[in-house]
Amino acid sequence: MHKLAIIGAGIAGLTLATRLQGKAALTIFEKSRHPGGRMATRRAGPFEFDHGAQYFTARSGEFRHFLSTHFDATGLQDWQPGTLTLSEREKPYRRPWFEPHWIGVPAMNSFAGALPVREAVEFQAQVTALTDTESGWRLQLHDGRQRGPFDWVVVTAPAAQTSHLLPAELAMQESLHRVRMSGCFSLMLGFQEPPAMPFNAAVVKDSPLAWLAVNSSKPGRTGPCSLLAQSRNDWADANLEQPRDRVTAQLLSALGRLLPELPEPDHLDLHRWRYAATTEPLGLDYLLESDRRLAACGDWCLGGRVEAAFTSANRLADALLALL
Repeated sequence: MHKLAIIGAGIAGLTLATRLQGKAALTIFEKSRHPGGRMATRRAGPFEFDHGAQYFTARSGEFRHFLSTHFDATGLQDWQPGTLTLSEREKPYRRPWFEPHWIGVPAMNSFAGALPVREAVEFQAQVTALTDTESGWRLQLHDGRQRGPFDWVVVTAPAAQTSHLLPAELAMQESLHRVRMSGCFSLMLGFQEPPAMPFNAAVVKDSPLAWLAVNSSKPGRTGPCSLLAQSRNDWADANLEQPRDRVTAQLLSALGRLLPELPEPDHLDLHRWRYAATTEPLGLDYLLESDRRLAACGDWCLGGRVEAAFTSANRLADALLALL
């Protein structure tokens, strides 16, 4: 049985592992402490925040089939909040949703935890280099450890990080360099006493902010009021290297202009996503160089949505199964 390393335990990496388990000896390397990538949940005392992806849609038959195979009604629920469009310049107006918007229950990262491959994941194992040896690919980890050899390596990290890891001479590097991704800041506010807010979710215009969500109002959530405020991607790109306190102050100021009656929070935190959205996708399902036994996939291949991450990995799995 071939030994295969998957770098990244986000949705692409976990989808690929789910499809390939039993067909290859798998090891997944994840730099953080939890699986799921941007389908992430942060807990701070009694407060919980889905501070990455807020929801996902399922528009293709292959994704709907995958969801129905691995999840039931207790693990995924359709979130239909009372959604507004807010602006500093215009009156708010209702924004109806016309398709299911799925969330993991009881938290967004429950999606990743429900997939049957967790035992194959090495957490806090950031891969910093790949070395091609006579016996196969060896992986260098950030703490000096080595893993391998592996017959195949698949990288599911964001495009820029994938490019950095893979050998510079690969033909796929030219394609990777065409992909463009943008960042995002997630501001997390917790309130012991719930403030009055006219929405459960809001799309924001004419502001450094792009999205607001009362996280504690989502199905299956418990605990006191948690409010998530996410920045525009272009604003984040312009401020990625600014000090955290300056970014926090600017986003709080923008939030105050939208919600002038909002009280001081009991909890406040900020998370920076350097690669949160895909502005220029690859336009291919995946990248594969079978002679080197290297491949790459991710949401950046097809447009940045959760479903795009699944589709990219699912179709790469088809190609690898034919080779394995």
